[in-house]
Amino acid sequence: MDVKLGPVIDFHAHHPNEPDFADRLVDLLPQAGIDTMCLCSAGAAFGHAPNDAILRAAQRHPGRIVALALIELGKDPPALVDEYAAQGYRGFKITDPRGPYDQEAYFPIYERMERTALPLLAHTGILMRTRMAPGRRVNSRWMRPVCLDAVVRSFPGLNVVGAHLGVPWHEEASMMARMHPNYYVDLTGAWWGGWRANKSADFYRYHFFWEGAWDKVLFGTDILRLEELLPAKRLHDELIEQLGLPDQAVRNIYGNTAARLLARQPCRIE
Repeated sequence: MDVKLGPVIDFHAHHPNEPDFADRLVDLLPQAGIDTMCLCSAGAAFGHAPNDAILRAAQRHPGRIVALALIELGKDPPALVDEYAAQGYRGFKITDPRGPYDQEAYFPIYERMERTALPLLAHTGILMRTRMAPGRRVNSRWMRPVCLDAVVRSFPGLNVVGAHLGVPWHEEASMMARMHPNYYVDLTGAWWGGWRANKSADFYRYHFFWEGAWDKVLFGTDILRLEELLPAKRLHDELIEQLGLPDQAVRNIYGNTAARLLARQPCRIE
Protein backbone atom coordinates (compact mmCIF):
# COMPACT_ATOMS: atom_id res chain seq x y z
CA MET A 1 0.00 0.00 0.00
CA ASP A 2 1.06 3.57 -0.66
CA VAL A 3 -0.28 4.81 2.68
CA LYS A 4 2.33 5.46 5.35
CA LEU A 5 1.08 3.43 8.29
CA GLY A 6 1.82 3.74 11.97
CA PRO A 7 2.27 0.57 14.05
CA VAL A 8 0.23 -2.26 12.50
CA ILE A 9 -1.74 -4.25 15.07
CA ASP A 10 -3.43 -7.56 14.26
CA PHE A 11 -6.22 -7.53 16.84
CA HIS A 12 -7.49 -11.06 16.21
CA ALA A 13 -5.22 -14.09 15.92
CA HIS A 14 -4.95 -17.44 17.67
CA HIS A 15 -2.19 -19.44 19.32
CA PRO A 16 -2.20 -23.16 18.51
CA ASN A 17 -1.10 -25.57 21.16
CA GLU A 18 2.49 -25.61 19.87
CA PRO A 19 5.29 -24.59 22.27
CA ASP A 20 7.39 -22.66 19.74
CA PHE A 21 4.58 -21.02 17.77
CA ALA A 22 4.97 -17.53 19.25
CA ASP A 23 8.73 -17.44 18.70
CA ARG A 24 8.37 -18.43 15.05
CA LEU A 25 5.50 -15.98 14.61
CA VAL A 26 7.55 -13.04 15.87
CA ASP A 27 10.30 -13.90 13.40
CA LEU A 28 7.75 -13.73 10.56
CA LEU A 29 6.12 -10.43 11.53
CA PRO A 30 8.53 -8.12 9.64
CA GLN A 31 7.86 -10.01 6.40
CA ALA A 32 4.11 -9.65 6.98
CA GLY A 33 4.40 -5.95 7.77
CA ILE A 34 2.82 -6.42 11.20
CA ASP A 35 4.21 -4.92 14.38
CA THR A 36 2.01 -6.45 17.07
CA MET A 37 -0.19 -9.56 17.28
CA CYS A 38 -3.04 -9.91 19.76
CA LEU A 39 -3.24 -13.63 20.48
CA CYS A 40 -6.09 -15.45 22.15
CA SER A 41 -7.49 -18.92 22.67
CA ALA A 42 -10.93 -20.21 21.77
CA GLY A 43 -10.36 -23.28 23.92
CA ALA A 44 -8.91 -26.78 23.74
CA ALA A 45 -11.70 -27.97 21.43
CA PHE A 46 -10.19 -25.78 18.71
CA GLY A 47 -6.65 -26.97 19.32
CA HIS A 48 -5.66 -23.67 20.92
CA ALA A 49 -3.14 -23.05 23.66
CA PRO A 50 -4.40 -22.22 27.17
CA ASN A 51 -4.43 -18.66 28.46
CA ASP A 52 -1.29 -19.02 30.55
CA ALA A 53 0.79 -20.14 27.56
CA ILE A 54 -0.33 -17.07 25.63
CA LEU A 55 0.55 -14.79 28.53
CA ARG A 56 4.03 -16.31 28.73
CA ALA A 57 4.46 -15.68 25.00
CA ALA A 58 3.53 -12.03 25.51
CA GLN A 59 5.99 -11.76 28.38
CA ARG A 60 8.77 -13.18 26.17
CA HIS A 61 7.92 -10.79 23.36
CA PRO A 62 6.72 -7.50 24.87
CA GLY A 63 5.41 -5.09 22.28
CA ARG A 64 5.20 -7.83 19.69
CA ILE A 65 2.62 -10.12 21.28
CA VAL A 66 -0.38 -9.03 23.32
CA ALA A 67 -2.31 -11.62 25.34
CA LEU A 68 -6.11 -11.65 25.44
CA ALA A 69 -7.65 -13.94 28.08
CA LEU A 70 -10.40 -16.36 27.15
CA ILE A 71 -13.37 -16.12 29.52
CA GLU A 72 -15.77 -19.06 29.31
CA LEU A 73 -19.26 -17.71 29.85
CA GLY A 74 -21.34 -20.02 31.98
CA LYS A 75 -18.26 -21.61 33.53
CA ASP A 76 -15.79 -18.97 34.74
CA PRO A 77 -16.60 -16.81 37.81
CA PRO A 78 -16.63 -12.99 37.53
CA ALA A 79 -13.62 -12.70 39.85
CA LEU A 80 -11.46 -14.33 37.19
CA VAL A 81 -11.75 -11.14 35.11
CA ASP A 82 -9.93 -9.17 37.79
CA GLU A 83 -7.31 -11.90 38.21
CA TYR A 84 -6.52 -11.90 34.51
CA ALA A 85 -6.30 -8.10 34.40
CA ALA A 86 -3.88 -8.14 37.33
CA GLN A 87 -1.74 -10.80 35.65
CA GLY A 88 -1.12 -8.62 32.62
CA TYR A 89 -3.66 -9.67 30.00
CA ARG A 90 -4.55 -6.71 27.79
CA GLY A 91 -8.09 -7.74 26.92
CA PHE A 92 -10.61 -10.57 26.90
CA LYS A 93 -12.06 -13.06 24.45
CA ILE A 94 -15.48 -14.76 24.53
CA THR A 95 -16.92 -17.46 22.30
CA ASP A 96 -19.20 -20.50 22.48
CA PRO A 97 -21.22 -19.42 25.54
CA ARG A 98 -23.56 -21.74 27.44
CA GLY A 99 -26.41 -19.38 26.59
CA PRO A 100 -27.01 -16.15 24.63
CA TYR A 101 -24.45 -13.41 25.12
CA ASP A 102 -27.17 -11.20 26.60
CA GLN A 103 -28.16 -13.71 29.27
CA GLU A 104 -28.43 -11.81 32.54
CA ALA A 105 -26.28 -14.38 34.32
CA TYR A 106 -23.28 -13.11 32.33
CA PHE A 107 -23.73 -9.44 33.23
CA PRO A 108 -21.51 -9.60 36.34
CA ILE A 109 -18.70 -10.75 33.99
CA TYR A 110 -19.27 -7.77 31.68
CA GLU A 111 -19.46 -5.42 34.65
CA ARG A 112 -16.02 -6.56 35.82
CA MET A 113 -14.66 -6.20 32.28
CA GLU A 114 -15.97 -2.65 32.08
CA ARG A 115 -14.21 -1.78 35.34
CA THR A 116 -10.86 -2.93 33.94
CA ALA A 117 -11.33 -0.72 30.82
CA LEU A 118 -9.80 -3.55 28.78
CA PRO A 119 -11.38 -4.40 25.40
CA LEU A 120 -13.44 -7.50 24.70
CA LEU A 121 -13.10 -9.52 21.48
CA ALA A 122 -16.32 -11.48 20.94
CA HIS A 123 -16.88 -14.18 18.38
CA THR A 124 -20.00 -13.29 16.41
CA GLY A 125 -21.80 -15.40 13.83
CA ILE A 126 -21.60 -19.02 12.83
CA LEU A 127 -19.12 -21.05 14.85
CA MET A 128 -17.01 -23.69 13.14
CA ARG A 129 -17.80 -27.31 13.95
CA THR A 130 -15.69 -29.15 16.50
CA ARG A 131 -16.23 -32.29 18.52
CA MET A 132 -18.55 -31.36 21.40
CA ALA A 133 -18.01 -32.52 24.95
CA PRO A 134 -20.80 -34.71 26.34
CA GLY A 135 -23.70 -32.59 27.52
CA ARG A 136 -22.47 -29.40 25.78
CA ARG A 137 -24.65 -27.45 23.38
CA VAL A 138 -23.34 -25.13 20.70
CA ASN A 139 -25.75 -22.61 19.23
CA SER A 140 -24.50 -19.94 16.81
CA ARG A 141 -27.71 -17.96 17.32
CA TRP A 142 -26.48 -17.20 20.85
CA MET A 143 -23.55 -15.36 19.24
CA ARG A 144 -25.48 -13.17 16.80
CA PRO A 145 -24.26 -9.57 16.90
CA VAL A 146 -27.60 -8.37 18.24
CA CYS A 147 -27.07 -10.56 21.31
CA LEU A 148 -24.41 -7.99 22.29
CA ASP A 149 -26.82 -5.06 21.93
CA ALA A 150 -27.98 -5.14 25.56
CA VAL A 151 -24.37 -5.66 26.67
CA VAL A 152 -22.92 -2.55 25.04
CA ARG A 153 -25.97 -0.50 26.12
CA SER A 154 -25.71 -1.68 29.73
CA PHE A 155 -21.92 -1.27 29.93
CA PRO A 156 -21.07 1.83 27.87
CA GLY A 157 -17.47 1.83 29.12
CA LEU A 158 -16.83 -1.65 27.74
CA ASN A 159 -15.36 -1.61 24.24
CA VAL A 160 -16.50 -4.70 22.33
CA VAL A 161 -15.06 -5.91 19.02
CA GLY A 162 -17.43 -8.26 17.19
CA ALA A 163 -15.41 -10.70 15.08
CA HIS A 164 -16.08 -11.82 11.50
CA LEU A 165 -18.62 -9.04 10.85
CA GLY A 166 -21.14 -11.42 12.39
CA VAL A 167 -21.21 -13.77 9.41
CA PRO A 168 -23.87 -14.34 8.07
CA TRP A 169 -25.60 -11.54 10.01
CA HIS A 170 -23.46 -8.85 8.37
CA GLU A 171 -25.99 -6.04 8.39
CA GLU A 172 -26.80 -6.69 12.01
CA ALA A 173 -23.09 -6.32 12.79
CA SER A 174 -22.53 -3.14 10.79
CA MET A 175 -25.62 -1.50 12.29
CA MET A 176 -24.38 -2.36 15.76
CA ALA A 177 -21.14 -0.55 14.91
CA ARG A 178 -23.10 2.40 13.57
CA MET A 179 -25.43 2.72 16.56
CA HIS A 180 -23.07 2.04 19.45
CA PRO A 181 -19.91 4.09 20.11
CA ASN A 182 -18.42 1.15 22.05
CA TYR A 183 -19.02 -1.55 19.41
CA TYR A 184 -16.45 -2.33 16.73
CA VAL A 185 -15.98 -5.10 14.19
CA ASP A 186 -13.25 -6.99 12.42
CA LEU A 187 -13.47 -8.55 8.95
CA THR A 188 -11.68 -11.78 9.74
CA GLY A 189 -12.38 -14.94 7.81
CA ALA A 190 -10.50 -17.70 6.05
CA TRP A 191 -8.27 -16.25 3.33
CA TRP A 192 -8.56 -19.41 1.21
CA GLY A 193 -12.32 -19.32 0.69
CA GLY A 194 -14.13 -18.09 3.77
CA TRP A 195 -16.89 -15.50 3.66
CA ARG A 196 -14.66 -12.44 3.21
CA ALA A 197 -12.70 -13.99 0.33
CA ASN A 198 -15.97 -14.12 -1.60
CA LYS A 199 -17.15 -10.54 -1.08
CA SER A 200 -16.54 -7.61 -3.40
CA ALA A 201 -15.48 -4.11 -2.40
CA ASP A 202 -19.06 -2.97 -3.05
CA PHE A 203 -20.27 -5.32 -0.31
CA TYR A 204 -18.16 -3.43 2.22
CA ARG A 205 -19.15 -0.03 0.83
CA TYR A 206 -22.79 -1.01 1.33
CA HIS A 207 -22.27 -1.96 4.95
CA PHE A 208 -19.93 0.90 5.95
CA PHE A 209 -21.64 3.88 4.36
CA TRP A 210 -21.76 6.48 7.13
CA GLU A 211 -19.20 9.11 7.97
CA GLY A 212 -16.47 7.64 10.15
CA ALA A 213 -17.66 4.08 9.55
CA TRP A 214 -14.18 2.74 8.91
CA ASP A 215 -13.01 4.01 12.30
CA LYS A 216 -15.12 1.15 13.73
CA VAL A 217 -13.19 -1.56 11.81
CA LEU A 218 -10.05 -3.27 13.15
CA PHE A 219 -7.51 -5.26 11.18
CA GLY A 220 -7.22 -8.94 12.03
CA THR A 221 -6.12 -12.17 10.36
CA ASP A 222 -7.71 -14.84 12.61
CA ILE A 223 -4.76 -17.14 11.94
CA LEU A 224 -4.12 -20.39 13.74
CA ARG A 225 -1.29 -21.77 11.63
CA LEU A 226 1.86 -19.85 10.81
CA GLU A 227 1.51 -20.44 7.06
CA GLU A 228 -1.78 -18.52 7.10
CA LEU A 229 -0.25 -15.19 8.13
CA LEU A 230 1.15 -13.91 4.84
CA PRO A 231 -1.82 -14.81 2.61
CA ALA A 232 -4.31 -13.54 5.20
CA LYS A 233 -2.51 -10.20 5.44
CA ARG A 234 -2.26 -10.00 1.64
CA LEU A 235 -6.02 -10.56 1.27
CA HIS A 236 -6.78 -7.78 3.73
CA ASP A 237 -4.33 -5.40 2.03
CA GLU A 238 -5.92 -6.08 -1.37
CA LEU A 239 -9.37 -5.30 -0.02
CA ILE A 240 -8.28 -2.01 1.54
CA GLU A 241 -6.57 -0.97 -1.71
CA GLN A 242 -9.74 -1.73 -3.70
CA LEU A 243 -11.82 0.41 -1.35
CA GLY A 244 -9.69 3.50 -1.93
CA LEU A 245 -10.20 4.80 1.60
CA PRO A 246 -8.70 8.06 2.92
CA ASP A 247 -5.22 7.62 4.37
CA GLN A 248 -6.34 8.37 7.93
CA ALA A 249 -9.09 5.74 7.74
CA VAL A 250 -6.53 3.17 6.61
CA ARG A 251 -4.21 4.06 9.48
CA ASN A 252 -7.09 3.71 11.92
CA ILE A 253 -8.04 0.27 10.58
CA TYR A 254 -4.50 -1.07 10.72
CA GLY A 255 -3.58 0.08 14.17
CA ASN A 256 -4.72 3.44 15.52
CA THR A 257 -8.10 2.24 16.75
CA ALA A 258 -6.69 -0.96 18.23
CA ALA A 259 -3.96 1.01 19.98
CA ARG A 260 -6.55 3.29 21.55
CA LEU A 261 -8.60 0.33 22.82
CA LEU A 262 -5.54 -1.44 24.21
CA ALA A 263 -4.46 1.77 25.94
CA ARG A 264 -7.71 1.60 27.95
CA GLN A 265 -9.01 4.83 26.47
CA PRO A 266 -12.76 5.11 26.93
CA CYS A 267 -15.20 4.84 24.08
CA ARG A 268 -16.51 8.03 22.56
CA ILE A 269 -20.05 8.34 23.83
CA GLU A 270 -22.01 10.71 21.58
